[in-house]
Amino acid sequence: MSDTTIQNFVDTIATNANVDPAAAETAVGTILSAIQQEGDAAKVTQLFNHLPGATDLAQKHPVIVGSGGVGGALSGLAGKFMGTDAGIIVAALAQIQQTNLSLQQIQHIGTALLSYIKESNPTLAKEIFDAVPSLQKHFGQPSMTDPRPNGRPGAS
Repeated sequence: MSDTTIQNFVDTIATNANVDPAAAETAVGTILSAIQQEGDAAKVTQLFNHLPGATDLAQKHPVIVGSGGVGGALSGLAGKFMGTDAGIIVAALAQIQQTNLSLQQIQHIGTALLSYIKESNPTLAKEIFDAVPSLQKHFGQPSMTDPRPNGRPGAS
């Protein structure tokens, strides 16, 4: 993997998705936090070691389940009826929506992030994504159309 940092990815996706860089950072950090909370700790640490800055960004944007409001209520219900990971993912979505990103923009950023993570370490990413099935369901399946230039981390 190249020496691309997660912040380089955030800057690139903000430009490509035509969104505010702070909103893109919140979206990426929040998704990373959800992965950190739901994935196997050892595997997530190993994966984040391939993504310089990912741990710090995840810690800067913690997902808080049941933090109040409609998002908190929905995440609590989702956690109760669909499992803990669904509650955290719904809470993450609610937190990201507070940045005024549309669901389409969130999906765009999520799809790009999951593709970026898969490229960093495909085997480890698959193990983590398989353990947290609601992650890909809510944040997009990595597709053939990648919003990053040349479809690679750090490519410009």
